[in-house]
Amino acid sequence: MTNRKINKIYIIAFIFLIGLFSLGMNKPIKIDDGKIFRKIYIENQDVGHLTINEAKHLISKKYPLEVMHIRYNDKTWDITPEDINLDYNIDKSIKKAYLYTRGYDKVENIKRMFNLSFKDPYTIKLHGSYDESKLSKILDEICNDIDIEVVQATIKITDNSEIKTTKSKDGIEVDIINLKETIYNMIDKKSISTIELPIKIIKPNITTESVKSINSILGQCSTSFYDQSSRGSNIHIAGKSTSDLLVMPGEIFSYNKATGARTWSNGYKSAKVIVGGKYVNGEGGGVCQVSTTIYNAALLSGMDIKEVHNHTFTSHYAPRGKDAAVSYGYTDFKFRNPYSHPIYIKNIVNNGAITTKIYGCDQDRERIYIRTEEKLNKDKINVNTYRIYLNEENKKIREELISESTYKVK
Repeated sequence: MTNRKINKIYIIAFIFLIGLFSLGMNKPIKIDDGKIFRKIYIENQDVGHLTINEAKHLISKKYPLEVMHIRYNDKTWDITPEDINLDYNIDKSIKKAYLYTRGYDKVENIKRMFNLSFKDPYTIKLHGSYDESKLSKILDEICNDIDIEVVQATIKITDNSEIKTTKSKDGIEVDIINLKETIYNMIDKKSISTIELPIKIIKPNITTESVKSINSILGQCSTSFYDQSSRGSNIHIAGKSTSDLLVMPGEIFSYNKATGARTWSNGYKSAKVIVGGKYVNGEGGGVCQVSTTIYNAALLSGMDIKEVHNHTFTSHYAPRGKDAAVSYGYTDFKFRNPYSHPIYIKNIVNNGAITTKIYGCDQDRERIYIRTEEKLNKDKINVNTYRIYLNEENKKIREELISESTYKVK
């Protein structure tokens, strides 16, 4: 098309606009037929040349408000439009279509009629609305009806090594995010259909198989103490709080996390502790003997030692290089379970002795012994602690340095 022809079209359009504009500036343009202007669509339905009532009948038939059915096995839940105040706002959309060329801005009205007559159609979207709180309440009731809590397997080992277990069970949970998205999409598309209730199978973290794998003692250690004392009382409390604990594969055991703060409110009494290289009375004195006993059992069980600290002075209940000093909020004793099976910590405290047994799968049992190397350095003793792994003929397979300790000489 030449520039000459294009200019001619623009001149004709301009004259047409001037003519319409000259119909009057003080009153809205009147369209006497009372119908929606041509080429106006609601969604994909042409409502041009229709009255408001005709358009409402057409759109309501095309996009009816229907009952929503949610189905799971032999159960069905019905959600009516009234239950959630569902509305496609058809009346608002039809009114918008009707008034699209009937505004108070006459120039804009002329432009719109021109575009609709000679250019592109105008499409209005239906916007579904509903009461979110009402929908959520209904979905919560469905969840309460369907959800089954997952059951973790349990294990309990008595003082005489009797192992008792309970079975795990899968849980069922409505996939509420998926369900809501499905409902939102149906409302957005104005197409209600039956929904198959989406559910998730919740697998237990602790399975029957995993607890059944615990069938053997991997390592154990015993230390003695004076039972009839505040210190002895603290050992009983700390021993109980760190006993009967299941440590899953890759999980880290923290002594401080297991015991919590060693305070009066938690049952601990004042006893001798080392502070700044001196023996003073403090809450929880004696708990280091429990951490030390567990530490030695963990060493023999092949646990991955993540944090261990020695005392300032040599302990009377453990050799140098084999103690584990702890102070809540400052120093901790931690180890990681390196196996593909869980382990179980069992403390037995009675008759002035504490025994820690670490149970696990017999497939993970190793031949281990611990050795230390000491070196006197003026007023200090430096100790390296090694763990040696042996084969079935008691020959060394490998050796690893566990800790480097320094003790003051009294």
